[in-house]
Amino acid sequence: MLPGAAMGKRTGLKVWSILIPLTSLTSDSLSAELWELGTAGIVEEECGWRVFFDESVDRASLCARFELAESAKGAAARRQTAKELSDTSGGAPDTAPVLPEFFQKSARNEPPFDPSSLAPFACDPILIGEKFYIAPSWVREPAPEGRFRLTMDASSAFGTGRHESTQLCIEALEKHLKPSAMVVDVGCGSGILSAAARLLGAGSVLSCDIHADSVRTAKTLVKTSIFVGSADAIRTGIADFVLANISAKIVDVLAADLRRIAKSTGLIVLAGFLCENPPKRFRPREILKKGDWECWISKPEDIEAQAHKEPASHVEQWWL
Repeated sequence: MLPGAAMGKRTGLKVWSILIPLTSLTSDSLSAELWELGTAGIVEEECGWRVFFDESVDRASLCARFELAESAKGAAARRQTAKELSDTSGGAPDTAPVLPEFFQKSARNEPPFDPSSLAPFACDPILIGEKFYIAPSWVREPAPEGRFRLTMDASSAFGTGRHESTQLCIEALEKHLKPSAMVVDVGCGSGILSAAARLLGAGSVLSCDIHADSVRTAKTLVKTSIFVGSADAIRTGIADFVLANISAKIVDVLAADLRRIAKSTGLIVLAGFLCENPPKRFRPREILKKGDWECWISKPEDIEAQAHKEPASHVEQWWL
């Protein structure tokens, strides 16, 4: 999956690393997900990927995230494979399940990066939709003619432009955002969608995220109103265009507030979920797809009005 031995490039960082074993490398979108999580670089080792993070990225929560994903998606399947192979051959397979504590044990402090040892593959500029050029800060080339440049470096906030869900939201903005529209970006992460909306002619943008670190990151990118919090703190009926690139579970929890803050003529763009696990409280007018990911475009009347079983707000642990 990686051309050469390494990819990534950031300099002058105090970093730590975690090993993702070969048995966990099951998705071509994993590298994009890692960059969205704020990786400073990825080095291919014989037994897996050594993934580096800035010291500002919380080690315990990130290890917990990988352990939860391993437990839910990989370990059960490999245990079944182990049983089947053992039953037929009497031997133990090479793909034994990763132990829950594996990621914590593999985490270690690292010296600052030597930029000459890393190839900037995954941070090469990319084109999104018809109007955007995304590049890290060390790339000095101007955007191609007719495209807006967004300078995005990996950070602890979600949204570098390399994940399918972010790209789908930008494509939805290009297609449906009207000049001078009022945009609300719920769960703004790095602020990339808010910045894209401004460049596309939004009249005003209001952004929020429950993570204070994300809000601090977004403030360096977007010069709009932004606060730590969620949709429950936003005035009723103000948004022409609502963005919620979060997850299916969370947008279902926020459904009533997303409906409330949108104008009756407004659009609500939902992303951050796989095709196989869409939201349950929304009906899409249009579906955009990229790989295994979907983006739904709905109107306020497409949202169930009844109360939801979950609490009206979400907590940070739901992001795992």
